[in-house]
Amino acid sequence: MHYQSRLALNGVTPFRCDLRHPASAERLKALDADVVVHLACKVMGPEATVLTRRMMDVVLEVGLPVLYASSTMVHWDVDVDYANARREDEARLVASGLDHAILRPCAPYGPRLRAHTPRHTESFHTLAMLVSKLPVVPIPGDGQYRRQPIHVEDFCRAGLALIEGGLKSQALDAGGGDALSMNDLVRTLGKALGRNPRIVHLPGFVNAFLGRFRSEIDPALLEVFDTDDVADPTAMTAATGVVPRRFADGACDLNR
Repeated sequence: MHYQSRLALNGVTPFRCDLRHPASAERLKALDADVVVHLACKVMGPEATVLTRRMMDVVLEVGLPVLYASSTMVHWDVDVDYANARREDEARLVASGLDHAILRPCAPYGPRLRAHTPRHTESFHTLAMLVSKLPVVPIPGDGQYRRQPIHVEDFCRAGLALIEGGLKSQALDAGGGDALSMNDLVRTLGKALGRNPRIVHLPGFVNAFLGRFRSEIDPALLEVFDTDDVADPTAMTAATGVVPRRFADGACDLNR
């Protein structure tokens, strides 16, 4: 099944097909593209691993150079389906022999995409909503664990630079300009949104329990949420020329 998407993208004609279906590879080959940019994944659900594997089946079958958006979670020492699926995808892409680049975003954030209604709210948009509307913001654990968020525009600029420079079978971590504790991240976001939220720390077991009632959150991910995720962007900058902005300089876009 395939049909034109209603998603409005400047200068791009969307073509939508079901990557769960093997025939999709032939339909994509007929588009006569130059590169496959693989951004898709399913984060949770019992079928997530199978669907992720099927998507990579199609990507490899198309046989073009690939820019693959993975995740810095591949570095975490955790046995979580999402991280395992990303590790498997990376290994399959390397073994395929196709020209490729793997770009691993760390906590990507940015403005909402107009004319797009996602099935679940992105994590940073949820956090921005909490900071802008509530006097108290709940944070899992002690909030001392760190993230190094990258703005989606910086991530896209890096990806475009890799494509234009030729995909040279490399893997790069895509972190932002600074690493922040979750507590400082919320405070920085509050300042950008003109708010001064109070932070309340949720014990791990409470957070995991509540996550079981939120369909857009994988409880397994919540259980390891307090893991440090710091991604040095030095190698990415050397390869692409993109110097990622600090979170304080990009957080205001979460209010757009």
